[in-house]
Amino acid sequence: ADILMSEPGKLKQKINVWLEDYWNITDLVAIWVFLLGLMLRLQNHPYMGYGRVIYCVDIIFWYIRVLDIFGVNKYLGPYVMMIGKMMIDMLYFVVIMLVVLMSFGVARQAILHPDEEPTWRLARNIFYMPYWMIYGEVFADSIDRKTRMCELTVNTCVSAPCGDNMYDEDGKKLPPCIPGAWLTPAIMACYLLVANILLVNLLIAVFNNTFFEVKSISNQVWKFQRYQLIMTFHDRPILPPPLIIFPHIYIVLKRLCCRCCRRPEGEMKVK
Repeated sequence: ADILMSEPGKLKQKINVWLEDYWNITDLVAIWVFLLGLMLRLQNHPYMGYGRVIYCVDIIFWYIRVLDIFGVNKYLGPYVMMIGKMMIDMLYFVVIMLVVLMSFGVARQAILHPDEEPTWRLARNIFYMPYWMIYGEVFADSIDRKTRMCELTVNTCVSAPCGDNMYDEDGKKLPPCIPGAWLTPAIMACYLLVANILLVNLLIAVFNNTFFEVKSISNQVWKFQRYQLIMTFHDRPILPPPLIIFPHIYIVLKRLCCRCCRRPEGEMKVK
């Protein structure tokens, strides 16, 4: 109904205008995800469980939709716009971060696991640990596992992370040493220097610039968002879904009656 009631004359133009609004795209995704979950919930086990999981994911979009209402508020409205602009800034940052992350992840995985078969789990491991390192989880125990290792042939204990015929304090046999494993901490140090210090602080600087840009025109932003939200609901029926179907039926019948009334008047004028 919103698409058909928009200003452009052609249907394609109406759809393009409707899709220009971010919140309309959010509604579209939320509805399609809900319908997918509904179809799975109507199936037998195990698809019913999958449908419930999709419902849980779908409710995220509906909660995000509540942010649109904050545009009316004088203080919260500009912040919502700041979040939208910062999300766009972050997309460009993600592209750069992805290049840095892949360079370290591929090198690290290839050095530590030289004989691993190509699987989806291998692709996942390339991104898994490097991604969490951005937030400060460096997995320190896996960098240099220097625990006391005991050799069976000689009754002595030395510090060694790997080696043939080597066992740890619990009697577990250690894997053989991987060539070049010592290089991984050095690469990791360079990666953390670029990712955690350089790129993250660059993103914070971009966010800071966006904040001050929107803050300087916050009053105009609030007035525009308030006007836009009021005009959005001005042309909509009063009743909420699913009762909204009744106002639409009334509008259709009213227009049909108007057309039927105009025809006799036109025929009388012709006569």
